[in-house]
Amino acid sequence: MERKAETPVVTLVIADAALGAAAIEAKLRSAPGLRVVTGDLAGLAELVDRHQPTVLVLATSPRGVGAALDRLGGLTRAPSVIVLTPDPHEVWTPPARRAGVRAVLPSDATAAELSVALAATTAGLILLHPDALRRAPQARAAARETVDTSLTQREHEILEMMAEGLSNRTIAVRLKISRYTVKFHVAAILAKLGATSRTEAVTLGVRHGLISL
Repeated sequence: MERKAETPVVTLVIADAALGAAAIEAKLRSAPGLRVVTGDLAGLAELVDRHQPTVLVLATSPRGVGAALDRLGGLTRAPSVIVLTPDPHEVWTPPARRAGVRAVLPSDATAAELSVALAATTAGLILLHPDALRRAPQARAAARETVDTSLTQREHEILEMMAEGLSNRTIAVRLKISRYTVKFHVAAILAKLGATSRTEAVTLGVRHGLISL
C-alpha cells in the first residue's frame, strides 16, 4: 500500500526587509515537512488569508510585533506566532500570548533554534529564550522615565477594556459614548504611553501598574 505524503506545515515568514525574510527562509530549508512563504508586514493579513499558514515567523522590533498582532486580531483564523526580535522581553506579554505568540527568540536565532521552535509551536507548546524573561534594571528605569502615566479616569476605563480585547464599538456601547469619542480616547492613551498599537499600550499599561490582567 502506498503511503500518503504528509501535508506540509505552511510557514509564513514576515520580516522588516526582504533580505531578512530570505535569511530566515534559508535557515528553515533544513527543517522537513515545511512549505515556506515570505512577505512583509503591509501584506500580512492578505498573506494569512491566502495561504492559511499554521505558523507565522515574525521578525521585527517589539513595536512591529504589536502592529502585526493588531492586524492578526481582525482575522477569523490566525496562526501560531514565533517572534524573532532584538528585545525578547518586550514581546512576551499577556496580550501577545492571547494573540497567539507561542515562541520568542532573539533576532540572531540559529537554524537549530528555529527548528526546535517550529516543532514546539506545531505541537502546541511554548518556547522562550531566557532573555524573554528578564530585563536589565537600567532599561526598566529608562522606560519609566519616558512614559506619561497621567491617564484620566475615562482613559483608565478604556485601557482596561482594551486589555480585555474589546473593540471600539463594544467599548462605545458599554460606556454609552460614540465610537468617535472612543477613538479619540484611544489615540490619547497611545500618545501618553508612547505606544504605536493597542497591544503595546496594554503592555505598557500593565508594566507601569496602570492596569492588571
